[in-house]
Amino acid sequence: MVGFNFKSMYTIAKKEFMDNIRSKWIIAISIIFIILTIAASYFAGGQAGGEEIFGGMEETVVSLIGIATLLIPLIAILLGFSTIAGEAETGALFVVLSYPVKRVEVLLGKFLGLGSVLAVTPLIGFGLSGIVIAATVGAEESLAFLAFIALAIVLGLMYLSLIIMISALCKTRVRAIAGGIILFFWGMIYGMIAAGILFATGVNFFELMTPGSTVTIPDWFFASVVFSPGDLNQMAVMSAFDLDQVMGISIEAPEWMNMNFLLVVHFIWIIVPLILAYYFFKRRDI
Repeated sequence: MVGFNFKSMYTIAKKEFMDNIRSKWIIAISIIFIILTIAASYFAGGQAGGEEIFGGMEETVVSLIGIATLLIPLIAILLGFSTIAGEAETGALFVVLSYPVKRVEVLLGKFLGLGSVLAVTPLIGFGLSGIVIAATVGAEESLAFLAFIALAIVLGLMYLSLIIMISALCKTRVRAIAGGIILFFWGMIYGMIAAGILFATGVNFFELMTPGSTVTIPDWFFASVVFSPGDLNQMAVMSAFDLDQVMGISIEAPEWMNMNFLLVVHFIWIIVPLILAYYFFKRRDI
């Protein structure tokens, strides 16, 4: 990129990362992830009457999918909501832009710095607990568990990109917070909205919820996950572990919804909001 200063971007990224490291909240979040993973593995398999203390990787991940989809977006939103709006309001962004640095360098530097924070917490939290589980019950499906960690990081990056876009669009910190709340709850309720439409269009709820049910879920329902980063990520995790049932309920996706397709949509959710964030940031009067 002509005129792009990678050193300036790196300096901003490093500052964002170090500011959050010094706050020590990364350590706290990592410990929470470790505790939740160990607890999920214990309750998923350790209470099943076997000799092992913990459940296997697959059983652990099935229990963790919902937790990761809840906590990681929340962390990303808390990290990024004041990235542009908050710093513009306090005047800190004016000081940064008074130096010979381009707005695209500032934006990408902040994204990479905060993205590194989001990457460190699942790596430490899920990684260390995964090692404990593997040492106890065996390393089967360790590659799939590593895929789960990688997808958790990508989930965080999707939400970080979205909240930075919102922060670049909003004029004040309060509006950015409101936008983050809407974004978070959209991810939480989207699945229920899609399920409501599914049941309203003729699929019987009680038959579907019956273990071993042969009710066919239409393709449009699976395709709808592309409109929700959280549901999209859950589908990718299930694909990584080759899961076609949860709690006895068949969730076999159509063949076209494979990991390659899901990963492409993941990266679209990262790149497009970043492009829009730059557009809003470039037009913003600091």
